Amino acid sequence: MIVLLDTSSLLSLVRYYLPFDNQDKLLNYFKQRIIAKEIVILETVYKESKLVVCGIIVERLDFLNDKKLRTKTDDLLPDKKYFNRVENEFCYGARKNSLTPSEFESRKKAFLESADSKLLLYCLQ
Repeated sequence: MIVLLDTSSLLSLVRYYLPFDNQDKLLNYFKQRIIAKEIVILETVYKESKLVVCGIIVERLDFLNDKKLRTKTDDLLPDKKYFNRVENEFCYGARKNSLTPSEFESRKKAFLESADSKLLLYCLQ
């Protein structure tokens, strides 16, 4: 089984669990699972993690700075079906109707480049 972690999960790990990990057993467990590719960290999640709470995630999980441990997301491209789902299922219809077409396209583009979208695309491939 492969596990994908998002930024929120990494933040919770760093804030709430690792402070009680006095012997670094939990930290080493995560590091070993990430090295073995049983836990996947996407490049977009890493980039987002650097911006959250002054980079506390990459500061505490410094092994994430190794590019070999991250999965690139440049090649995760959405297909037509995914675009349709973004436009029709992943958005709130009333809010979508209150936006101009250019505003909606701008927000859709931002979502498609986000870590959340890349996590979904990774799971769908």
